[in-house]
Amino acid sequence: MDYKTAITQLIPFIDNIYTEYDEASKISLKEFQIDFSNEKITCQKGCGACCHFPIIPVTAGEAFVLLNKLLATGYDLNSLAEMLFKYKDEYFKFTKKNGKLPITNSDQKLFLKENIPCPFLLKKDSSIHSGSCGIFDFRPLICDFYNSIDSPKLCELKLEHRSIESIASNGSVAQDKIREFERNLFGRSSIGHLPLLLASFCTQNGLNSFLTIKKLTADELSEEYAQELNDFSLYHELLSSIDYILTEKDILAIEEAQSDLMKRLACPT
Repeated sequence: MDYKTAITQLIPFIDNIYTEYDEASKISLKEFQIDFSNEKITCQKGCGACCHFPIIPVTAGEAFVLLNKLLATGYDLNSLAEMLFKYKDEYFKFTKKNGKLPITNSDQKLFLKENIPCPFLLKKDSSIHSGSCGIFDFRPLICDFYNSIDSPKLCELKLEHRSIESIASNGSVAQDKIREFERNLFGRSSIGHLPLLLASFCTQNGLNSFLTIKKLTADELSEEYAQELNDFSLYHELLSSIDYILTEKDILAIEEAQSDLMKRLACPT
């Protein structure tokens, strides 16, 4: 697919989904405040705990749209690329030391100790997790629907915390709609870590991988996990474009994280 077609297809659709999410979540928040008047979202400007997480999950299409919006508002591509490549170098330096990508809960906690924030975080002071978003008006969906009604200290330590479940659910539904749209456009849709996706789009190989249409036939889709594997192939290609090749340890870590997530969803606390 050519670049212009991708932009004209993705931007209005994703903008519309974000608007739908925002309207639904305002209703969810009002209902929550009525039902639980003593509770409130503790996420505030100045707390950048989740901005240090090694996984800020967005779709490849969301990252593509974000990058183009930043460029349209005056950001310089070379400067963005330099910033994003610096981040990915630090990220993969940790990965090399750790032996695998920080995907499991234990590895994510180790990553937090490295104090490697999202490259768009504006540091407030010298405290580890302080700061505010430098692209707040363009932030992706996950940065809004990921919320906490407990102490921010739990987020800083990557510990379980309560959230407004209806808002999180709205976000998950919205992201699923985006993924389905991307699959219809390109044949595949990948979820990945925002800064790494953005870095990959600053390379020609990464951009080409994203724009390449790879739709499966009906017979191929009948095979178990065919769509999931096709989706995953995109993330593999995007990581390869920024000089990271997935290893067996990475695959095992992904499987462990998915298994842990399914257990927590089946037995919520």
